[in-house]
Amino acid sequence: MFRLAPILSLLAVPAAAQHGYYFVLGTGMPVTIERLDPLLSDGKTPSQHVHSVVGGNGFAATMDYAQTQTSNCSTVQPIADKSNYWMPILYFQDPNNGSFIRVPEQPYHKIYSLLDKYGTSSNTYDTSIQEFPQEFRMIGGDATLRAENDTLMGPYGSGLEWFCHGNGTTEFPDISAVGFPTGFTACPNGFAASITLPSCWNGDDFNPSNPSAHMAYPTADGIDGCPETHRVARFPQIFVEYWLNIDTFDGLYTADDSPFVLTMGDATGYGFHVDFINGWESGALNATMPTCTPGNTGNPPLSDPTCFGNHGGIYTDDEIADCLLQPTTTEATGWTYPEIDNPQGGALTHGGVLSALPGCQTITKGPDRAVLTTCNETSPTTEGEVVQTDEVGVCNFD
Repeated sequence: MFRLAPILSLLAVPAAAQHGYYFVLGTGMPVTIERLDPLLSDGKTPSQHVHSVVGGNGFAATMDYAQTQTSNCSTVQPIADKSNYWMPILYFQDPNNGSFIRVPEQPYHKIYSLLDKYGTSSNTYDTSIQEFPQEFRMIGGDATLRAENDTLMGPYGSGLEWFCHGNGTTEFPDISAVGFPTGFTACPNGFAASITLPSCWNGDDFNPSNPSAHMAYPTADGIDGCPETHRVARFPQIFVEYWLNIDTFDGLYTADDSPFVLTMGDATGYGFHVDFINGWESGALNATMPTCTPGNTGNPPLSDPTCFGNHGGIYTDDEIADCLLQPTTTEATGWTYPEIDNPQGGALTHGGVLSALPGCQTITKGPDRAVLTTCNETSPTTEGEVVQTDEVGVCNFD
């Protein structure tokens, strides 16, 4: 995975600041956390599993480009970026009683846009890269995976990795793995997932029945570095770091436990994925990609004219913090709206304790792919109770 090594190293350990043909979009807390997925469950409320959504407050059960442009604020920095990015949330399952507590997120997920020539160290801009079409959407990763998949995760794939950030001591070392790592009892500097989205396009629209078909990963620079079947266009390569705070669970599990589960019932971590729907204002990326080169240095800032200064600038931290979207249901997901959800002082029940995963998700450990099920045609009631209207029965999340 030589292409991603320089970026992955930023996640693995604190790296020296470096300029380059990439920029990092910082985020705040999610704009919403709920069961919505306009890509795979268009129009369904609720959808199959819970997502943490960052980006514009125009996010809805049904999305097109026009809907993204209704956003009047965002939890992602550039004002020109009204896109949405969403990923499955993580729960801590108490090894003693089996209850679920949502793992709080750190308010600084990072979204990298990689623009340099593939596999080079010369920081050379790849002039074949162009901005996303207005109605573009894609997914990186696969929610059904429960084992490592070399085709999808290995070299020239998603590069999925989970990382427990220690503090440099033998008691708390750094530990990483493709799925959930084990062998730790605390992650003093954070717990994180990282994943790369594909960037080579075959020109087709997103197809919910085959959501990865229209995209592929590159193996070299330029449009010719894309598979022959996917050379209609090459887009910025999106790399996402999803940062979590597991400090509140210290002492509740041992190094032999694997207490974490993703919201779709994934107890392995291999099913982590990121969805993206384009909301960039037309022309903004094409104008800024050749000149915006702060890399991970923060200099020049994204508000500089070489980046987004001539395209609306960036939101302030306060504006990002104030950008919240009222959830569309009252289902309990472990998130208390609109309270800032970054617990301090061991607030273990912040957001509520759930007796089951939202949507009646079944926990699966693989290695076979999971068959994702849910409480279909649900109707939300108070206190997060979801009433099943088909033969499965009733799911209560108190």
